[in-house]
Formats: sequence, C-alpha cells, structure tokens
Amino acid sequence: MRLNVLASTAAALLLVPLPAGAVQQAVQQPEPVIQPAQIVVLVDESGSISADDMQREREAAALIALGEFSPGSSIAVVGFASDDGGQGQTPVDVVCPPSKVATAQDRQRLSDCVKNLRSRKQEEGQGTDHAAALQQALSYLTGDEDGPKLVFLLTDGKLDVSGSPRYGPDNVGDQRNRAASALIDTVLAQARQEKVAIWPLGFGDVDRAQLDRFAKGSFQGQCSDRSPSPSAAVVASSADVDRALLQAFGAGRCAGVGDIQRTPVSPGGTAEAKVTIPMIATDGSIIVMKHDSRVAVSYVDPEGEVVPKSGTQGESTFQVSGENATVEALRVVNPLPGTWTVKITSFPDVPRIDVGTAVLYQGAVRSAMTLSPPAPRPGQQVVVALSLQTRSRAIVDPAALKALSFTATMSGSGFTTTVDLNDEQRDSDERRDDGVYTGQVTIPEKATGSVRFVGKVAGIGISGDTRTVDAAIVSGPAPLAAVSSFGDTDRTVAPGDSLKGTVTVTNNSGRARKARIIVSDPAPGTLASIPGEQTVLSLPPSGVSTFDFDLTFASDTVMGANAVTLKVVDDESPQDVIYEWRLTANVAKPPPLTEIAIGIGVSAVLITLLVMFFVHRRRRDVRGLVVHLYEGHRGRGDLAAPEQPSAVFRFHLGEADQGVPQLAHAGPGDDTYELRRNGGVLRLRTPYGEDTRCHVGEHVDVTPTLAIKVLDERAALEFTDDPLGADLRDERPADGDHHLL
Repeated sequence: MRLNVLASTAAALLLVPLPAGAVQQAVQQPEPVIQPAQIVVLVDESGSISADDMQREREAAALIALGEFSPGSSIAVVGFASDDGGQGQTPVDVVCPPSKVATAQDRQRLSDCVKNLRSRKQEEGQGTDHAAALQQALSYLTGDEDGPKLVFLLTDGKLDVSGSPRYGPDNVGDQRNRAASALIDTVLAQARQEKVAIWPLGFGDVDRAQLDRFAKGSFQGQCSDRSPSPSAAVVASSADVDRALLQAFGAGRCAGVGDIQRTPVSPGGTAEAKVTIPMIATDGSIIVMKHDSRVAVSYVDPEGEVVPKSGTQGESTFQVSGENATVEALRVVNPLPGTWTVKITSFPDVPRIDVGTAVLYQGAVRSAMTLSPPAPRPGQQVVVALSLQTRSRAIVDPAALKALSFTATMSGSGFTTTVDLNDEQRDSDERRDDGVYTGQVTIPEKATGSVRFVGKVAGIGISGDTRTVDAAIVSGPAPLAAVSSFGDTDRTVAPGDSLKGTVTVTNNSGRARKARIIVSDPAPGTLASIPGEQTVLSLPPSGVSTFDFDLTFASDTVMGANAVTLKVVDDESPQDVIYEWRLTANVAKPPPLTEIAIGIGVSAVLITLLVMFFVHRRRRDVRGLVVHLYEGHRGRGDLAAPEQPSAVFRFHLGEADQGVPQLAHAGPGDDTYELRRNGGVLRLRTPYGEDTRCHVGEHVDVTPTLAIKVLDERAALEFTDDPLGADLRDERPADGDHHLL
C-alpha cells in the first residue's frame, strides 16, 4: 500500500490518512486566479490632436483593451473634448461602454469600437474638459467590487473650457477654467473614496503640474509593496505613448511588462520578433502594434510549435483579437515559459513600418506557509516558512522570485511583530535559493490563547496572495515533538526515484503512542508518496525514536521544481500537527551515459563513498568533547565523552549534596541530554524534545539558571596535522543536517 498525494494544474488534492474506522476526507485547495480589474481609458479628442496623434491614441487605447488578461475585467474607452454650447455637443464621447473581456467576441468588439475615436471638428467642441472626462470615468467605477480600479488619461493639452457655458453662462475665459478646476477637486475626492487610481499620460503642450495633481489627488493605494503609487508621465510625442502607457499599466495592474521590441518590416517582407514569457506567468497577452491592419502575424512557442489563434494546445489556451486592426493581441492562459517568436508578414503595397511587440502578463499564485512548531509555548522560538506556486508549478527559481516580496507578521493580544524572511541560508533558513523563505520569531512570554501568523507574497507580475495561520499557545513540554532531515543535499531526483529522509519523534507522554507521517499540499503537477508501511510511527512510552522513510516522486510527476509539505500528526487526533516542513526538490532525468562513462562513474562513486564514509565518521564522532556546566558565572564541573567511537554523547543533569548541580553519564531511567556533532557544529536535544544548534565554545542555556559550554580537547592535537580534520575547526552546518520543526 502507498499513500499517494496527487496534484494537477486544475487543483491540489490533499489526502489525509486517518485511523482505522474513520472517514477519509479530501480537502480541495482553491485554484489561484487573476484578480479582475475595472479600467477606463480616457482619450483626448480636442482640436489640437493631429491625424497621426489620434491614430497613436487609438493604438494606445487598444493596447489596454486587448492586452488585459483577466476574463473578469471590465474596460471602457471614452473620448473627450468640450461642450462649447453648440447643438448636440457633449464633452464626452463613450466609444466603448464598459465591457467584459471574457471571450474573443468581447475583445473584438473593443478592438472595433476603439476605431471610433476621432479628432473633434470645430462645430463639435474642441476644448479640453478633463473634469467631465474624469466624472464620466468615475460613474463606471463606483461600488465595492474587489480588484483595482484604474483610469488612464491620455491628453495632449491643458484644461480649456473657456468656451463651455456649462461652467457658468455668464463666466468667460479663465473664470470657466477655474470653475472646472474646482470641480476636479471634488472629483478627486470621490476617486479617493471609491479607491480609484488615476494615471495621466501627457504629450504635446501639457500642464505637467495639472497632470501631477490628477495622479497625486487620486487613490494612492498600491497593488503591492514594491509597486509605485499613481504618477503622471509626459512624453515627447505621441510616438512614445504606447511605451509610457504600458509602463503605467504594469505599475497600476501589478502586471509584468516586457520591453517593446521594434522590428522593421519592408514592403512585402517578413520579419521575426522575440519576446519572453517568464516562468511565473499564468495569464498574459502578446501584443503586436502593426500600425497597418494588412500585416499578418503568427506565433511560435518556445518548443518551436506554431500555436492556434483560438483553442487549446497542450496545457495552454489561446484567444486572438484585433486581426483586422492595427493592434493585434494573442491572449494565452497557462503559456509555456521561455522565448516566443512572433512572425510578421507584410504585403507589397504596405509601406515600410516598425512593428512593435510586447508581452503583458501576470501570475495567478498561491502561497504555502508552515510553522515549526505548530503549537508553540510562551518564550519558544517559531520558524516561519513561506513558499510560492502558480496554478501549474512550484516556483523556486531565484530569478523569477527576486522582484517579489515575502513578508510575515505575528500578532496577538497587544503585540504585532514583523518576521524577517530570507532564502539565503540564515536565521533558520536551511537551504539557499530553494524558494522557501524562512524566518524565526520568539513567542512573547505573556502570550496566551493563540497568536496569528500572516504571510504575504506580492510584487509586480503576480496577483499576490495572503496566508493566515492561527497557532494555539500551549504550556509545558509537548507530549510529542519531532524533527526531520534529508541527507540528499542536492535534492535532485529522477522521475520514479526517492529521496531518503528520517523523522525523529520524542514521546514525553509516558505511554505508548502512534504518530503518522503524511505528505500534504503538493504544488500543481507534483506527484509524491510515502510507502504506507512507513507512514505509521510506533512510539515507546518515553524516549526518542528515529524512523526512515522514502519520499517517492512518481514517474509522471512534473519535471523541474516539485514541492510538498511533510507533516507528522498524532495518530489519535490527526488534526493535531506535531511538525510540518515545506520541501522542494528538483525532478530531472539523469543524463545518458556510455558504458565507459558508467564504469568510470561507478569507480568514482565507490571512491567518493569511501572517502565520505571516513570523513563523515570523523565529523560525527563525539570523542574528545567535554561538557562544562555553569551556574551563573560559576563553574560546576565538567564531563568528557566516553573514549569509544560514537555519534551520540548522552549525559544527565542531576544534583550532588546540598542541591549543587552535577553532570553525569546517563543511565537507565535518567532524563537524558543527547549531544551530536558535525565538525564544529553541535546539536543538543533535551529530555523534553527540544533541539538546539550551537558551536564548540558557545554557551547554551539549559535551564533558567544553568548553562553548558562544550569544548573539543582533541581538536588542537588531532586536527593540526590532519588534512581531513583541518577544515572542520570552524565548519558551518551541512544542508543535510537535522531540521528543527
């Protein structure tokens, strides 16, 4: 029998083994999704807009309308100029009412209606009424819907309603502009209340201070801690509008935006543009600014396959829009990461043009957070670990994670503490660059009830995620405590093979117990299991028991990063977690070997194993270690390890006459301290199941009044002329050491 935990790109299914007679439960983890947005694009149609400028504005509006990647998003495009009192004049021109972008037909309608943007003629009102434009935008963005509310304002001029009687029939000139400016203050106050962010983009003769006022006066919320607040951008000409608008869209939407690739295409010629979709992207659009609707485009994935413009291929879904327009976009759900090729074909009657290509993307992510121990005591240190996965894979690549923020807080009655997380193998982080961000924090001595841990992952290019775990505060030693280790420091495994691990459980309850090790919360695509006979851990009434187990990755598990959470639970109460630990592994096929290479490899492995055996035994041997006991600053004697090879030095802390503390070798029935070594690094396990890492010569508190210091009396003699031992005097912890959980 095997305990299998399976995951697919659709969902992660957790199978929790329960005692005989109990009902087995399946917990469905929600699939991460892209948060929808409400977007309004305001486009200046005033009389100063030239034909070329208007075409650039149409294309810029289409960038957002077609590039938005969440099917639940709503987009409106509104042109604006002014109402100068003529028959039928209006300051705004709603060319695209709010529309969802769920289907190809939705997106095509947006592509078509954007073409209706135009430069106003004199009889239509040619001023610039920013106040009316912003009022119209906010009319679409009221309500309590989740997700960002964004206004992108494209304009080439300053506020000018001098000819508009709606700002006072008796006012003239600047009086009307002042009235409109006062109205803008009211509109901005409403924007802040409705949490609407305004991103102005100006070109031509603009009032930069006015655009800054729009941005700074709107809602200042950010989509992540690392994203900028709304700001105005001014570009030299309309030719730069697309680049600036994409940057604003990325900042406001927390979207990843690739650089625009400019590709010259001659009449009747062909060309290729390369764009990169990163591993973390789950939803995105490849946008092609063709500038001429007669240009044809096709798309080739990183594996060299031409993808369909509608439908599915592999795990990806495709949807094109704008093929008959000057801007075309291919929306992709679950794209293959890597370099894509955009093939561009022109016709003989099409003049030479520079085609722009860019990628907009976001990753729908879900984080996993673990606590060790899950139920801490006041004053005890807790290790917090946070990792990330998309709907299709675990993310461990440092390059994909470097732009994201991993943060955690601990809070309780009267306190909130920030937990510093890192993936740099410091402060309880056991492995560098494994995608598990770890930190440590101490539970306040006066904490009672429970404490809440909140972990957040945010940044440009992902949807963001928050995890909340409430940890119950307990008093006294836990009945069961555990630690785990994996000796494979590389953590690379072939499909169908296993990583070998151990779990050590301390029973402080005074009666025989059973614990159970399970695999939970697999990342999408991860197929992992532990043999059923290895999952039940039978414990004697007291003491420490160590169990070996094999974590096997199925032959059809996803290649690359795999991630699971290991848990040890009380078999009597499976909801009581004794420890949990997030493990990441790299599944890769071994490279092919020739017979000669295999022979050389086997010989090398044998030699390496022999050397490692002697080095390992040397590093672990506790001979020469001497424990010195201190009460305050007063020495209370010392005790040397027995003079026979051993990996464990067991001793007892008792009392001599008149209550004086005393060290002694542990005997049957004694409360035993266990000391292990890895070169200069020591691990001390108390009779209560606590595990502490320290170094030779370092003071370690064992009770509120007593401390010990461990010295190595053989180091000076044995390591001086020993090339194997010379590097062990100040050795750092090995990746395969025990993990305190």
